[in-house]
Amino acid sequence: MNLLQSFIDRFSALPERTGETPRMTVGNPQEQLEQFPQSWSLVEQVLAFAFSLDRVIEAPTRIAPPGSRALTLGQDDAVKNRDAFLIDNEFAHIHNPPIGSMHLTVPSPLRELAMARHWVLPHPLAGKHGFTPDNVFAFAPRNESEVEIAKLLLSASHAYALGRMRMG
Repeated sequence: MNLLQSFIDRFSALPERTGETPRMTVGNPQEQLEQFPQSWSLVEQVLAFAFSLDRVIEAPTRIAPPGSRALTLGQDDAVKNRDAFLIDNEFAHIHNPPIGSMHLTVPSPLRELAMARHWVLPHPLAGKHGFTPDNVFAFAPRNESEVEIAKLLLSASHAYALGRMRMG
């Protein structure tokens, strides 16, 4: 089984996100306005996982609020697919306290599966003005099981950025 199919199977098994969708800003910048983690330790788990991924380098983000932490690939990792990146070599960022939400790239059909289960929303600029159509917003984790879903989203985005998933 190839990696894309493995992710399709895992995303297909995602449960529906419970509760109401958090209130969001109307346009750009896209921000979650409520339902923040009760404990920042949940986001710290996501951060520890994110920065343990192969070849990920933390760098200043050029597109998120101050204090947000960007996941980038080094200059040696050639960017072959622009749709896998938010900007430059940045494929994801985790928003600053107290929020803990993320923007990241998630390829189709994974993106559609995550949206159908209410884990992500498309970015308002996705597919416009040179921005990747694969740019999504992922809600902040509210509990331990949602930390695992955040890790799954990051794993898929990371594999996509590294070109490890065959698309089509």
